[in-house]
Amino acid sequence: MKAEQMQELQAWRTQREASLRGEYSWLALAGLGWLEDGANSVGSAHDSRVQLPPRFPSLAGVLHLQNGVAELELAPGAAWRLGEQPLTSRSPALHDDSGGQPDLLYLDDLRLVVIQRAGRLAARLWDPQHPTRLNFPGCIWYPPASQLRLLARVEPYLPPKPVQIAQITGGEYTAHMQAALAFEIDGQIHRLDAEHTQDGRYTLMFKDATAGKTTYGAGRFLTTEPPVGDTVILDFNYAYSPPCAFTEFATCPLPVPQNILPIPIEAGEQTKPH
Repeated sequence: MKAEQMQELQAWRTQREASLRGEYSWLALAGLGWLEDGANSVGSAHDSRVQLPPRFPSLAGVLHLQNGVAELELAPGAAWRLGEQPLTSRSPALHDDSGGQPDLLYLDDLRLVVIQRAGRLAARLWDPQHPTRLNFPGCIWYPPASQLRLLARVEPYLPPKPVQIAQITGGEYTAHMQAALAFEIDGQIHRLDAEHTQDGRYTLMFKDATAGKTTYGAGRFLTTEPPVGDTVILDFNYAYSPPCAFTEFATCPLPVPQNILPIPIEAGEQTKPH
């Protein structure tokens, strides 16, 4: 691997770890409460629908869900904020994350967001004081492997191919694959289905023979370099673990069957065996 490529890879790895250490990163996830129609209690009581850390009140509020829309009713004395604005008694209808810009609720430094997954709504919590974030030892990486920086042929799907994406928490959703990326390892051609990113790159999730051993069992993510003509660089040194590798409160997708490789890809991010 060239010196410039090594520097870029190291800078990316440094940024990856800095992002994971962020105040409201995946490592700070502290809860995921699936909402039911009607009243959903929010607090530290053991029977709360949305479970808060022990330092918060036993009842801090109630999320009312009706017709697919949630509103937060504040418990007496609970100083919730919507963004930077203090709430008095009840929030307006909360925007979930399906539109890309969910409403952010705060109680002290705790953050709550309503998310939508496979047609269901849940309350996701971030706690900057979560032990997983505070005790994060850093990522584990394979040594850089120049032989796994590969030139792939872009084989477009016209029109894009609809696929069903299963989620680790259950349920599934429809995605559209724009292309198969064909590459060769040890004389064998493999193909991975990929989606476009906003900047024209390709992104995908794959699983290989290291899964459950030295890498996360459900698979890893990878984003390509920008394509040039009908080719693209597929650099497995940039493969990284999904959020579910770090927390039980994430809702990760699973790779489509096409993207399960029978070979080991010993590059990129590893994980500790469980």
